[in-house]
Amino acid sequence: MKKILLNNILILLLISCFTQIAYATEVKSTLAVMDFESIGSEEHLGRAVAEIIRTELVNTGQFVVLERSQLDKALSEQKLKKSGLIDDKSIINLGKLIGTNFIIIGSVLKIGTSYTINARMIDINTGAVSLGKSVSDNDLNHLTDLSHELLKSLVGANIKSKFSLIFEERFRDNIHGWYLFDDQDKRFDIVNGQYILESKRGGYWISSRNILLDQSSDFKIYMTIKKISGTDDYGFGMIWGGKNLNTYYIFVITGNGYFIHERTENGKAERILTGAHISINKGSGSSNILSLHKVGKNLEFYINNKFIGKTIFSPFFGDNLGCIIYSGNDKIAVGFTDIYVYGQ
Repeated sequence: MKKILLNNILILLLISCFTQIAYATEVKSTLAVMDFESIGSEEHLGRAVAEIIRTELVNTGQFVVLERSQLDKALSEQKLKKSGLIDDKSIINLGKLIGTNFIIIGSVLKIGTSYTINARMIDINTGAVSLGKSVSDNDLNHLTDLSHELLKSLVGANIKSKFSLIFEERFRDNIHGWYLFDDQDKRFDIVNGQYILESKRGGYWISSRNILLDQSSDFKIYMTIKKISGTDDYGFGMIWGGKNLNTYYIFVITGNGYFIHERTENGKAERILTGAHISINKGSGSSNILSLHKVGKNLEFYINNKFIGKTIFSPFFGDNLGCIIYSGNDKIAVGFTDIYVYGQ
């Protein structure tokens, strides 16, 4: 009897030990990415590179990536710059304050027509610094590729994502066959890496592609949009799950800082989420990143990497995904610069 009891105790101890080991292996490192310093280059490029790296890190599923808002709050409290090459001591103190394991900082340097991205990752616990491979190019359309290459050199070439890239569009050309047209009512054009949708006399306009997604699994959709000109009172952004021009889902923002999620079936719209949000960059000339994440049974909505709300996931009407603008009786012009679709 004692022998049986002793064996049972040993088995329980082993199970407990293995459970703790399994739990320990699931603990993920926490990272924060500061906006990169723009040196001699356009100010928004540093923010863009940092956002690309944040997105890449999130997509791996291997890290806990702090939201930019958390980092900005801590920087303000410590009276530090939101971007740039802050000294290591300040970075370590900041990391301890926000409870992160690593912080990535860097710069985008422009010399002549060449852009160079540099970065380093600081281990908050040990103070060790890992330098990323310096990457350069003359073509800003390669910004995503350069950022990804830099990230791999920082965190390891074997970095893997639980998501696969299903569709990528950066509008260097029209290889995917987007609708192009120009008349007195509208303009659909690809210019300098932007897909421009312009409503010249009001109404709404849609352009989409057939992109297959496994709706039973999680997925992510990212779209970068720039308000060029026109009314701030109407929406522009993404459509998905579309069947035709009268049946689809939308996630759009307005130039005056509102977001809208609607379900439209046979021309009848049902508003599901709406509201103002401080994460939206307002007015003409401003850029925003809209992202849509299916997580289990939910659909989550993000603007500039900031969570703004969620709904229960609804099955698609069809497989059309793309861009939409509408402007009432006014004019509007919007540039779509990057679309990425990830699935499992």
